[in-house]
Amino acid sequence: MPDHHSSSPDLLLRPSWLWVDDAPRSGMEIAVHEGRIADVRESDLPVNLPGRLLMPGFVNAHSHAFQRGIRGWVQCASGDDNFWSWRERMYQLASTLNPDGVQALSALAYLEMIQAGFTTVGEFHYLHHQPDGTPYADRLELAHRVVAGSDEVGIRMMLLRVAYSRAGAGQPALPEQRRFCDADMDGVLADVEALRALGGFSAGLAAHSVRALTEGQLRALSSFEGPVHAHVDEQPAEVAQCLAEHGCRPLELFDRVGLLGPSFCAVHFTHPSPNEVALLIERQAQVVACPTTEMDLGDGFLPVESLQSVPLSIGTDSHVRIDPLAEIRALEWHARARLGKRCVMVQSENPGALSSRLLSIGTEGGARALGMNTGRLEIGCEADLIAVDMGHLACATGPLLPNWVFSGHPTQVRDVWVGGKQVLWDGHHPEETRIRERALAVLKSV
Repeated sequence: MPDHHSSSPDLLLRPSWLWVDDAPRSGMEIAVHEGRIADVRESDLPVNLPGRLLMPGFVNAHSHAFQRGIRGWVQCASGDDNFWSWRERMYQLASTLNPDGVQALSALAYLEMIQAGFTTVGEFHYLHHQPDGTPYADRLELAHRVVAGSDEVGIRMMLLRVAYSRAGAGQPALPEQRRFCDADMDGVLADVEALRALGGFSAGLAAHSVRALTEGQLRALSSFEGPVHAHVDEQPAEVAQCLAEHGCRPLELFDRVGLLGPSFCAVHFTHPSPNEVALLIERQAQVVACPTTEMDLGDGFLPVESLQSVPLSIGTDSHVRIDPLAEIRALEWHARARLGKRCVMVQSENPGALSSRLLSIGTEGGARALGMNTGRLEIGCEADLIAVDMGHLACATGPLLPNWVFSGHPTQVRDVWVGGKQVLWDGHHPEETRIRERALAVLKSV
């Protein structure tokens, strides 16, 4: 690692409070050089971020950016409505988007993320081809457009290239799924390597789900080295289908094919069996929870009380809401509602202990899920930082951290830096009007 003390810092930030060592501390300074944290130290100089809490940016470990376009249109139903009927309406949007539309909606979602305090996104990208399944002249056209959307906003990107080939056990892809699908897993892996070679962003692999891939296809992906994400146990019907086809549950199948390990992230994991929980812990795998989407879709609740030793992170999935505070606090609140007790995830007389634990899930946990060197205020880490207005009425009384985590609002995020470069100024992004108007124009045409 280079000596970060040998050169003058590019950026010196002295907030009223710095979240370090799991607590807000005053009289601290953070130095940034060449996009990374060069030092975190005590300082007796005047603050230059008065009234602000400075902390690592949140990490959104699971996003389907284009789904931002259906927000508000799916809060109604004729007849019985559930995950599967919601999915049909989502497919309607997916089938209409051209490359310009994909970029426009991606930029809109990422803009809202930056304004809410997310500085990194893991994009679970499965919109690959033309609507009839024919690849674009450049197979990576839509991946390029998603990355371009992130570049417009300045958010850090991990593009998780999704493998997807069928509608379910023994079922070919539906017409509305064809643009997601590839039969050849060697081609999928080649796409990931091509994306990795481009630079400027990170790339990993996603195996969509056990319903979208055969056992042989899952096994063919097991040679991949790097982050591997998959939807796991999201719906009871998915579990039942897996039992019927393979004689085991989804996480057990991922283990059988050789995908389960420390770099594997089970997304959702809302209906696990005790054996799957034990297996997840044994293999040191991770979980990405998306509570606001899971509530919106009727998925269920992550059993956090059984996962205390499992690395957790958060995502916003379908973007019914983009708010890291809503995600982390829901982890605890879901458990309280189910179990009829309070302070489930941390039992401590320290008023900031539970809040700090939830913040670490939203920051360091997401960085771990994506294999990134961010989410922490440590020397050598990427300088992805957010400055939070603690003078807001929501945080005017009581301990600082619990007020921010359980009562705060994303509009309190006023300034954001990604890799030491400022991308949000007093709550505003320089491209917000253009990005918003372009996305609205796209949605009017579909």
